[in-house]
Amino acid sequence: MIFFPTIPSAEAYERKQHLYETMYARYNDIKKSDSFARYNELKTYVQSPEFTSELNHIRSLSYRTSKERLLEKRLREVRRYPEVKKFKKTGEHSTEEYVQEYIDLQNKITSPSFRQRKAYLKNRNRHKESKAYLKLVEFRRLAKSEYIREYFKIQKKYAAVFEERARWKVTFEDVFHNERLSSQWDTKPYWSRTMLSQNYSSNSEEHFLSDGKNLTLSGDALQIIVRREAAAGMAWDETRGFIPREFPYTSGMISTAHHFQMTNGRLEAKISVPDIKNVYCAFWLGCEKNTPAISIAHYCNHRLVMGAYAAGNTSSTMKRWTLHHGRCYIFQLERTEKTLVWRLNGKKVFQCANPVKQPLYIAFTAGVLGKTHDHKLPAAFEIDYVKLSVRK
Repeated sequence: MIFFPTIPSAEAYERKQHLYETMYARYNDIKKSDSFARYNELKTYVQSPEFTSELNHIRSLSYRTSKERLLEKRLREVRRYPEVKKFKKTGEHSTEEYVQEYIDLQNKITSPSFRQRKAYLKNRNRHKESKAYLKLVEFRRLAKSEYIREYFKIQKKYAAVFEERARWKVTFEDVFHNERLSSQWDTKPYWSRTMLSQNYSSNSEEHFLSDGKNLTLSGDALQIIVRREAAAGMAWDETRGFIPREFPYTSGMISTAHHFQMTNGRLEAKISVPDIKNVYCAFWLGCEKNTPAISIAHYCNHRLVMGAYAAGNTSSTMKRWTLHHGRCYIFQLERTEKTLVWRLNGKKVFQCANPVKQPLYIAFTAGVLGKTHDHKLPAAFEIDYVKLSVRK
């Protein structure tokens, strides 16, 4: 008998999953925002050769080497020519070349555009007036904003979780919120549809599987009810086949046998079970025969069985543990070509090689294996949700 390590509560596991959902939603909200788009646009620009080249060009400009300084130098030279001095004194001139040059230079140098250009070239902080620098300032402001910093805080802390979540997609799910059971479920054993016109049970068990009569939808969960109730029906006996029999108890089951089968993926269900002598609850994967099959959680008499069963190849573990009545548990099976991994409330509790190659249907069953405490009945095996995810 193997004992469990410390298992977190289902509530703690769900709080952690809810936190991941909240952080993932916030992360994506920021990622899709206009501010984040602008941040990325500016980041790409300020890290580009274009940005570096533009700022370097502005910083390389100098009044000392500019054409504006050369024009002023030339104006000082032209002023010294006699004909220009005469023009400045009398205002008269003919068509002397230097006088016309003086007039042209004087007009240029006294123009507002020239003065602005000169002032710009003499300004040592002129790069701060450029579009490139203003974009850099905007980028730095956004990078320091709480909004963008929050994004990177979330990314740093939860990147691995988000990457893992992104690898999976949900392909099958039921949260049992409707008043009627979804059509993706059968309420009869596999061979009822093809061999009998009615339900049947195993002759080794004390309950008859009613066709949905022991199923209750409470609005947020499905209950499989085990009742102290006499019923007549068919039983499957390994040596005699189908035989009529009287049963002292009734129960029920659901399966996806004729609607959906699981290959590889991650199957999860949140359940709660009654803790009553010889009353069992099972969450399992099956096929049209007894094997192959996989027990995700078979609980009875403080024993929890998990395992994979195939012809000539069985791997299983039985763990001595009490599933407390009224408390929820989240069981998860991750199935790959090579391995099977069981988790309880997010904690790994068992692993084995995968002997099962064929697809299997999902099933939940409750029943009675022997004498039980009738005064504790009826009792409910409750399924809050079931979900299958596969790798993208």
